[in-house]
Amino acid sequence: MTEDRREQARPFLRAGEHLVAVCAYELGPGVPTPPEDLLPPAEPSSLHRRIEAKLPRPLAQLVRNQIDPRRSRTAAAAASVDRLPDAVDQVGTRLMHGKSMEGGWQSAAGHFLISRAGARGSVTGVLAVTDRRWFGLTDVSHLWQSTPVMKEYWEVPRPAVAAVRARPTGVLQRGRMDLEFTDGSWVALLASVPAQAVSFAEAAAHYR
Repeated sequence: MTEDRREQARPFLRAGEHLVAVCAYELGPGVPTPPEDLLPPAEPSSLHRRIEAKLPRPLAQLVRNQIDPRRSRTAAAAASVDRLPDAVDQVGTRLMHGKSMEGGWQSAAGHFLISRAGARGSVTGVLAVTDRRWFGLTDVSHLWQSTPVMKEYWEVPRPAVAAVRARPTGVLQRGRMDLEFTDGSWVALLASVPAQAVSFAEAAAHYR
């Protein structure tokens, strides 16, 4: 599986860049979902774009509003109400699994989550570290596509990440890794293959 993930990451390497380690992961329990108003609008499908190109401008604007409901104040108010049960769930999850994030949406951890959510890809992502930077990939293929279509959704220079801490103290989740940034923020991740959490963290730390 690790070699498959390496093959997915290699096309995103830059000239002369060396891939150090990769790890498939999911967000840890209780990691908050960024508010919709912080995310970029969803990209319309090719069919949607063809239809919109043939419409008069006022009607095309109406179609765009349907793609990006954040343009509607009514939709924004409804979204805030919809998030109330999630907030309650997050309190229960935190009591059970511990803290899952440190830092607000303007922090490095917040930027990571906003970029990830904005890509609108699969639940499982790929975290990669090279001799120059960290970057994240997600599968944005459609349901009818059998081959993954990977998209890079986030990158930072190597010095922006302070550490990856596998099996942090006081947490019992299998495969838990805390991705810590130099601004003091962090986010909890779970290695898709729990046994790979330690080896990934060690490989990233060994190269520093």
